[in-house]
Amino acid sequence: MSDNVQNHLQPSDNTSPLFFIGCSPSQAKSIINPAFPAAGAMISVNTLRSRQSDFQVGDWILDSGAFTEISRYGHYRFSVEEYCHQIGRWSRCGNLLQAVSQDFMCEPFILEKTGLSVELHQQLTIERFDQLRAYSCVTQIMPVIQGYQVADYITHVQMYGDRLSLGAWCGVGSVCRRNGNPKIIKDILKSIKVVRPDLRLHGFGLKHLALEDSGVRQLLYSSDSMAWSIPRRFGDKTPMLKLAYDYQQALHESLTDSVQKRIPITAGAGNGQGRKPTWKAGKTKAIRVPERFADELLKLAREWDNELDNR
Repeated sequence: MSDNVQNHLQPSDNTSPLFFIGCSPSQAKSIINPAFPAAGAMISVNTLRSRQSDFQVGDWILDSGAFTEISRYGHYRFSVEEYCHQIGRWSRCGNLLQAVSQDFMCEPFILEKTGLSVELHQQLTIERFDQLRAYSCVTQIMPVIQGYQVADYITHVQMYGDRLSLGAWCGVGSVCRRNGNPKIIKDILKSIKVVRPDLRLHGFGLKHLALEDSGVRQLLYSSDSMAWSIPRRFGDKTPMLKLAYDYQQALHESLTDSVQKRIPITAGAGNGQGRKPTWKAGKTKAIRVPERFADELLKLAREWDNELDNR
């Protein structure tokens, strides 16, 4: 990464990683919330291959579409050479900071899809990285550190060796489905930092659940997510731009600790530290619901519970 990019893109403080909002190329022009701006956009090459015209965007990262390719097909349908061509084609749009290497995720369901081991996925990830660099792509290539168990990530850093330059901006893979377990994410990031404290780590697909943990934030340089669009997949008619703007504001508040942290629904009228409330109806059960419905559902449950006295 050139010095001018490093100077241009710096987290606002030591505990606030940069956030890149996932979007389509057609959304990139207007998706950044001017009041609570993401650092830039994350756009998948899979959304660009059939596109003919340039698009407007500011700072952005090109994603290799690895998750779609490997989870659906078990391999890359497109060669390294073709991807390098795509990088060159789209590098003239906006300020393309990095192009993510074509990595191989290591989640168990991915290994079942490919029939290969974690070690082989790590080797294939490095092979693709080496091939991309050999083509002398016009854009900096972001290497991806892969694994599943904590020790796997240490091993993969060692496998990369001096390929990872001092202060390299590196992706950390196979963490997007672990947002609900910040501890394991933190352990993975710590393990990498123990071996290479200089690396600037990017967490793929990390959203509120993980980023609300200050320990996770302190270990990250950047992250990305397209979670803002999830409500639309479930029939929410809220305009896309409003969803994206609201998400950036909520994430900004999470990153700066300016909002009270999420209280489990089971805390009810307790002290917010996990103390369970007393319910007349007896046994309780933890559930997950959209945040905006939580207070109303708790209120309704309380009304039902109080009605037990009148029965």
